[in-house]
Amino acid sequence: MKYIVSTIFLFAILSCKQNNTIDSEKLIRKSDSISLAKMIAIREKAMVEKDIEKAMSQFSDDVTWINSQGYYFEGKNEVLKFHNMLAQNDSLDYYYEGGLPKIRIINNNNAIAYYSWKMFWFKKDNKTDTINREIGLMTLNAEKTRNKWKWIAITNQHTPWFYNSIEPVFID
Repeated sequence: MKYIVSTIFLFAILSCKQNNTIDSEKLIRKSDSISLAKMIAIREKAMVEKDIEKAMSQFSDDVTWINSQGYYFEGKNEVLKFHNMLAQNDSLDYYYEGGLPKIRIINNNNAIAYYSWKMFWFKKDNKTDTINREIGLMTLNAEKTRNKWKWIAITNQHTPWFYNSIEPVFID
């Protein structure tokens, strides 16, 4: 009888420990999701303000980027050149907006973020002359090293619509 009571007590303690671990992991994942969503908000603001230095601070040194036209940029320096090309155009300017992100935590050190974006290009000398309306979906892969998240791979694709939020689709 003493053995059965001891065994039940041991199982009860182990199950409490497991629940605490699960709760702790949920809190970490929620905290990571919030951190990544904040990074996206900072990036959006940096793109609106054309603060390329702030936007670039989120990327790893070995980042890769595929833009919406399919051009592949490898390394932070090349991604910086691409961003400078966007922000420092002589004749064109843009309006930029991002939707609410959808964050998917893969494990403690890897995550994927999705969000819709739009970038409407207009002539600097005539802001009412919108010459190109780009709308798309950004997919950002993040890696956490030494408790700091960095974007390591980004892919953009054009979409026909801007989505305020990314929602799952179910096919009947």
